[in-house]
Amino acid sequence: MILLLGGTTEGRAAARTLTAAGWPVLVSVATPYGATLAGEGFAGPVVVGRRDAAALAALIGEQGVRLVVDATHPFATEAHRNASRAAAKCGVPYLRYTRPQAPLSADPRVIACADFTTAAREAVARGPVLFLTTGSKTLPLFLPVARAAGCRVVARVLPEPAVIAACREAGLSPRDIVALQGPLPVELNAALFRAFGATVVVTKESGAVGGQDAKMEAALNLGIPVVVVRRPPEPPEAVFTAEELLKRVNEILGRGTNR
Repeated sequence: MILLLGGTTEGRAAARTLTAAGWPVLVSVATPYGATLAGEGFAGPVVVGRRDAAALAALIGEQGVRLVVDATHPFATEAHRNASRAAAKCGVPYLRYTRPQAPLSADPRVIACADFTTAAREAVARGPVLFLTTGSKTLPLFLPVARAAGCRVVARVLPEPAVIAACREAGLSPRDIVALQGPLPVELNAALFRAFGATVVVTKESGAVGGQDAKMEAALNLGIPVVVVRRPPEPPEAVFTAEELLKRVNEILGRGTNR
């Protein structure tokens, strides 16, 4: 059994690729909505819930997992740590599978930042209206800095009740919450930036799959600077395509062995 972690687009594609090749796959996602998406084109078992390293290790033991494939989001650093630690504790291989890294535009209006703290400072310097597309969990990193500078923050977040509640608890008013699941086309991004009077757009370096290119194109076409939080480094053995993934799985588990 392969344990595949992640509700990402590439994670769902990986589940289909591995099962089509004959490998049994157990998909683990964080939310019920992630389970719904995982079930599109995948008929195998899906478990739901956020698990720390100990809980993942227990799942690995219960399910007889022989390989952990981590296909969680590039910015899900805690999930990466939990997955690798659980695999090491259980003595099973860990394989990181993620989306390729898209090159950033060389346009001088694109400001690349190493972390969210730096991004908050750079964004506020280009206020007064920050259009934030980095997720509700990053609000505590941006809101205090923005408020101290007298800037407005508009956040585009997932249309999930818990996410909306987190935005309200953080102090965002309904008029500053855009509940839409991405990625969005260039035209819709541009319309939103215009409608809210954005003077700077903040995004993660999430690749074309994550809508990075469309957001940047829309903003730059409107003359709006873009602050980009660089993605964390991936392990040297990470794979970035379905072909590479299947090859590595076959090498690790052994094609033709009892699965």
